[in-house]
Amino acid sequence: MSDGRRATGGGEPAVVETLPRLKREGCNLLVTGAVSEATTCRATRRLFGSPTIERKRILVRTADAPAVGDLLPTGVDASDPSVRVIDASTYAAERDPLGAIGEAISAAVDEFSSRSPPLVGGELRLALVSLDSLAAGHGRDSIDRFLRRITDAIGTARGMGHYRYGCSRDDATRPSDDLFDGFVDLRERSRPEQRLSIPEVGPTDWTDL
Repeated sequence: MSDGRRATGGGEPAVVETLPRLKREGCNLLVTGAVSEATTCRATRRLFGSPTIERKRILVRTADAPAVGDLLPTGVDASDPSVRVIDASTYAAERDPLGAIGEAISAAVDEFSSRSPPLVGGELRLALVSLDSLAAGHGRDSIDRFLRRITDAIGTARGMGHYRYGCSRDDATRPSDDLFDGFVDLRERSRPEQRLSIPEVGPTDWTDL
């Protein structure tokens, strides 16, 4: 969900109460749905947060992901000191590529966390685009271990991570739900739409993305 944007619908009261706490304390969101590249980029930019608010952004992209410039918010550049871009494909030849990618992500989180002043809740943003490519070459257990390392690091930094998985959340190869604090479902009707679900709280209605 984008900064300052309130979800409406089915689970609105509970979600409106819970989402600010998740952003403040740190959270990880799984973003699912078979949608176009343009909608994927739009969702990623929104989840990265407003370019007018201080953020530290880590973008992890696989070879089939959209271009870096299409995934960052308008006015934010890959060369900015507050941005780190990690190209997962450069670790393909490693003996343990997931471990190497995880190490690179952890190093970026540690770098931003060690700066002064300390990070505030929700200031650090991570986007991983996309999990589909990584899952295709590794078993679900390996992906879960990889993600647990990252989600733990984001939670410790009180950051906000989102992880793009193009298939449905009902897909048998999806990462385990218990790794995530919430789920963003995407779909395309006459225009792109999103729905936020938080376990034990319930989903919102579909709203414009």
